Amino acid sequence: MIDYYAAYSPYSMLLTTFTIACIILGAYLSAYGIIKIGLNFLLIMIIIALLGLLCVAVTGFLALVSPTIKLQNMFFGLRRVIALFTTVPLLYILFNIYYKGYNLKQCGLFSVFFLVHSICVFYLFENRSGILLDFLSILDFGIYSIILIFLRGSLFVELSPVSIDNFMQELDDIVLIFEKDKKLIDTNKKARKTFPFLHDGLMINEFLEKLKIMTISKKPVGQNEEIALSLPNGIRYYQFDKTQVKDKKGNSQATVLIFHDITEESLLEKELAGKNAEIAKLNIRLKAFLDTAEKLIKEEQKAKAEKEIKEMLGIRIKNLLSGIELISHNSEYEKLPGLIEDCRDLMAGVRLAVQKLIEKAGEDEIDD
Repeated sequence: MIDYYAAYSPYSMLLTTFTIACIILGAYLSAYGIIKIGLNFLLIMIIIALLGLLCVAVTGFLALVSPTIKLQNMFFGLRRVIALFTTVPLLYILFNIYYKGYNLKQCGLFSVFFLVHSICVFYLFENRSGILLDFLSILDFGIYSIILIFLRGSLFVELSPVSIDNFMQELDDIVLIFEKDKKLIDTNKKARKTFPFLHDGLMINEFLEKLKIMTISKKPVGQNEEIALSLPNGIRYYQFDKTQVKDKKGNSQATVLIFHDITEESLLEKELAGKNAEIAKLNIRLKAFLDTAEKLIKEEQKAKAEKEIKEMLGIRIKNLLSGIELISHNSEYEKLPGLIEDCRDLMAGVRLAVQKLIEKAGEDEIDD
């Protein structure tokens, strides 16, 4: 006689919890695959295998809580058939992974799982029930689910980190796509974070009006525009591009708006412009200082030259006066011709010195 209260034992409650968890995970993986991945034969076989493994776990739980022995035996038999049938799609997936050239790690993981499933099938046909069989079927489903999650990017291009959809979502640029009816149909995460008011069906004109309110300044840069937007996190600068997507006949199919963040570049450009203006002012001041310093140097050189000329002429005049005085006192008139020649040399030196000073003054006037 079956124990009707076995369904309320700690063992059955634990098995119930794991079975419900398997059902939720199976439903999520199936829905995720159908939504995110293009329908193909590999996906169909993966979902069939997933549902088959889920049914093996669920039928084991139903056998535990069956009210009659006959119904319990029916669930035991159904569990064996489903487990054996699930081997077919699993074999297809394994061979598909092998022939598509996946690496040894991926093939090894799925081979290990297939071995676990084979052990599960073997035990199901050797025994009808037991703790090992109940949790082995749950373990079988759990390993398969984990491997699917781990290999999702390798099995399907749409889930690869380098797929177009994932690439657009991780893009630093803001991307908005409006269909030909001018309604918003898709955006990336950056766009939704920057413009919280975005929603499906938003008209492009409505978006541009709100964008106009947020715009502080804009200027044309080539074929694009550079705009400054007032956002909650401060003023940001963007290179704004509006592109029409057309079919082969030239009919517009969509409008793509792209905002490329150039805030850092704009701030650096403004800082550089400020530094250049400051350097220009310093250059003007430096030129004035150099001009003044050059004039001072010229004046100093002129004063030095005048001093040297005066000293030289002064010495020669002093010597000349000493010679004249000597002649007048001693009446040595035979030295007079030499003294006259010295006077002539002195006058020639005076003329030469005056001429050099005049030429120097003329050069200074030209420089000024």
